[in-house]
Amino acid sequence: MGRKYTPVEVLERLIGRPEALGPIAGLHEKTVYLWRRGGNRRDAGDLPSTRTQRAFLAYASNHGIPLTAEHLIFGATPAEIDALIAQPKVAAE
Repeated sequence: MGRKYTPVEVLERLIGRPEALGPIAGLHEKTVYLWRRGGNRRDAGDLPSTRTQRAFLAYASNHGIPLTAEHLIFGATPAEIDALIAQPKVAAE
């Protein structure tokens, strides 16, 4: 099986730099750097809570970014994310 982006890497590719991601979830701008390392309750690159997942899904929905809950749980392949980036943005309703 080929390389797969972690959920944090997916967010970085679809939304932006780690400094921009923390505030979207209501957290400090450097918080996302800590998520790159694993801990007792999560693997490296996983998001720490459902609350943060909901914040990113809401942000993506409001900005026409094709992020899914599956991306935030399982990650995605680079080819899948590149295909999503190549699509024109969908206007938020």
